[in-house]
Amino acid sequence: ASEVGLALVVLVAAGLMVKSMVRLFAVDIGFDPRNILTMEISVPQSNTYYSPPEHPRFCEEIADRVGTMPGVLRASAAAHLPLRGNAGRGFQIEGRPVSAPGEEPGASYTVACPGYFRALGVPVLQGREFTREDTVNSLGVVVVNEALARRDWPGEDPVGKRLAIDMDGAAKWLTIVGVVGNVRHWGLAQDVRPQLFRPYTQAAWPWMHVVVRTAVAPASFAPRVKEAMGRIEPDRPLAAPRTMEEIVRGSVGSRRFPMLMLAAFAGLALVLAAVGIIGVVSYSVTQRTHEIGIRVALGAQRRDVVWLIIRNSMAWVLVGIAGGLAASIAASRLLSGMLYEVKPGDPLVLAAVAAILSVVALIATYVPARRATTVDPLVALRTE
Repeated sequence: ASEVGLALVVLVAAGLMVKSMVRLFAVDIGFDPRNILTMEISVPQSNTYYSPPEHPRFCEEIADRVGTMPGVLRASAAAHLPLRGNAGRGFQIEGRPVSAPGEEPGASYTVACPGYFRALGVPVLQGREFTREDTVNSLGVVVVNEALARRDWPGEDPVGKRLAIDMDGAAKWLTIVGVVGNVRHWGLAQDVRPQLFRPYTQAAWPWMHVVVRTAVAPASFAPRVKEAMGRIEPDRPLAAPRTMEEIVRGSVGSRRFPMLMLAAFAGLALVLAAVGIIGVVSYSVTQRTHEIGIRVALGAQRRDVVWLIIRNSMAWVLVGIAGGLAASIAASRLLSGMLYEVKPGDPLVLAAVAAILSVVALIATYVPARRATTVDPLVALRTE
C-alpha cells in the first residue's frame, strides 16, 4: 500500500506539471512564432538612449537588404524581443492632472523599426505603425498596445492623444499614432502589461534584435542574414541567432526540467509499484495454495479463484490509492509556484492518476491470479 501511495504522489506531481505546461503552450502570445529568425546586434550609439541614432538608415537598410532576400517575407528590428522582458517608463497624459514623481502612469517601453509589427504578425488595431517618415525632424510619435489603451483611455480612441515621457530629465510630448495587439513580453505565465513603442529613428537604443519572417525554416537563413547585416554594420557582427519558437520554448525552461524529472520519477515509481504488486500477490498466492486447492476441489470455477485473489489484493491497493490521494493534495501545494492555471489539488489530474494506477494495479494483480488457476488441486492439497 505504501508503494502504491508513493507512486500516486509522484504521478500527481508529474501530472500537474504536464497539465501546466500544456496550458502554458496554449497561451496566446499575440502573434505566430513560426518561421521567425532573430539575431542580436549592438548599434553605434555614443550618446543617450533617447537621442537620435548615429546610423539613421539602420532600419531602412535592414528592410532593403534583408527584407528583399529570396524567401524572406519581412525584416525589421526592435530593442527587446517578446517573452524576454523590456524597459519601463513613466509618462504624463495631456489634459490630465500632473502626477507626482513615481506616481505617474507607467508602461513597458521599447523601440522598434518600421515594419516590426508586420514582421512579427502583430495586428495594428487602430491608426498606423511606424514608417520611414517618422524621423528626428518629424512629429514625435509613439505606438501603444491594446492593454495601455484600455487602461488609460477606456472607451475612447487614443490615436491623436498626446503623452509626455521623461527623456534625460526633459519631458518630450509624443503623439499616439497607432494601437497594436497585445504581446506577452515578460513570459508566457505573466499577464500582458501596458506597452509603449517608440520608433528607433527618433529614439535609438544601443542594441537591437533583427527580426526576420521567412517563408520556410528560418534557421537556414542565418548565414545569409549575417552576411547582409555585415554590409550594414561591418564592425558589429550579429550574435545569438535564435528562432522565435526557440525563444518560446526557452521561456518555460525553468519549468521544463522539473517536469521532465518528475515524469521520469513517476514512470519509475509506476514500474516499481507494478513489480511490487506482482511480488506481493504472487507471495500471497503461494501462501494460499492449499486454500486454493480446496476451493477448486470443491468445485470453484477458475473465474471465482481469479476474482477472489483480485478482490483481496485490490483492497489494499485501494487503501494505498486513498492514502496517496490525501498525501498528494498536501504535497502538491509545494508546486503551486510552478503551476500555471492549474490548482494543486486539480480533481481531473487526481482522478486520471488514480484511474491509471488502478488499471496498472489490476493488471499486475491479474497476472499472479491467473497463474493461481493453473494449480493442480491434488498437488495443492498435499502442500500442507
